[in-house]
Amino acid sequence: MIRRLLPAILASLAACGGDEAPPSDVGLDWPALAAAYVEDPAARRQALEDSLVTRENGYAALRLARYTEAGWGALPTWSPRVRPITAADLGQPPTAADADWARLDLSAALADDAELLALGALAFDRYPIQIVPELRRALSDAEAAEAVGLWRDGDQIGGLVWVETPGGIYPALTCATCHTGRGPEGDLSPGLPNHAFDYGRLLDEARGGATDAGGWGPGRVDVTDDGLYNPTVITDLRPIQYQRTLHRAATLWQDPQGLMVRIETLILTSQGQATRPPREIAAALARYLWALGEDLPPPPEATPGRAIFDRTCARCHAGEGLSGPGVDITLIGTPDAVAQSPARGTGRWRVPSLRGVGRRRPLLASGAIRDLDHLLDPARAAEVEGHRFGLTLGAEER
Repeated sequence: MIRRLLPAILASLAACGGDEAPPSDVGLDWPALAAAYVEDPAARRQALEDSLVTRENGYAALRLARYTEAGWGALPTWSPRVRPITAADLGQPPTAADADWARLDLSAALADDAELLALGALAFDRYPIQIVPELRRALSDAEAAEAVGLWRDGDQIGGLVWVETPGGIYPALTCATCHTGRGPEGDLSPGLPNHAFDYGRLLDEARGGATDAGGWGPGRVDVTDDGLYNPTVITDLRPIQYQRTLHRAATLWQDPQGLMVRIETLILTSQGQATRPPREIAAALARYLWALGEDLPPPPEATPGRAIFDRTCARCHAGEGLSGPGVDITLIGTPDAVAQSPARGTGRWRVPSLRGVGRRRPLLASGAIRDLDHLLDPARAAEVEGHRFGLTLGAEER
């Protein structure tokens, strides 16, 4: 378990007005961390409790009540046969007798780091996070798939999979559906948000326009179970190892085992609390997401821009991760429905890691900022509230 108190951390926390938080570790023994999470109920429970920034919201209350061996631990594990959805399936759903159905092989997951990472990479593309019958409408033909922003890579459609269930074959989302996106150069990048995916439109059209989801817009989803309308931009998972907190509202402290619990509970709540994923899957996904940050370059050292950044931004976006603990919402000035939500709210905003921010757009939880140029443009303060920092820089400094 990552320790929470280090003198070097406390200085940056005081500067941002934050609480104590765990720093990123180096040289993590992922197989040992995964084995403890998979095999030891006490370790899982402790990881959950340590990860909660506050216990005063619905997210924490539900997990504290149900994340026990007699509660969610007693749910049946779900590891169904799946197959990727391809262009050949548009308008022609497969049958159970078709080829290429398979379950993810968990047998070697905890053998070593390479096996855990390999399973995580496969699960990112293949494990069904949520069955969505409404996807059938988007899979009627190529035009319908493109209209809701499902990406295509060769024959594969949107990171979607077919799932075999006792009640029939259904389409399902994977992590890759929302979290594989195209960067400014047009190339697909795992972990980058799919800002073209219009999930709200998909749901609204399939349900005859009877939902509020149609107004979310591309690349935005409302995941807060609070009955309020507060969609946010799909998050960038690439720098997750550098995040000090998770969720837009800084609901969770970041650490490897806490991330495993977060993934497990995300999946089982997405499945209506009827089943839970194999814990090997949750551990492997955490390992894979952590590894996505290895390709993100560190901040440059002696440059004019670095000096300006240190003066203007490093109070909150600190250290090699360019991140920090949650910041009080009153300091940021962004509309705060998400940060105040009874479901996940903490009264704070997450400080996102800026590793890889050059390929990330739009910005802010709402997606109201187009890119970095827009973020720092003094004129945009009149049209977009929030993130008041950097707006007094001169043109050359910007």
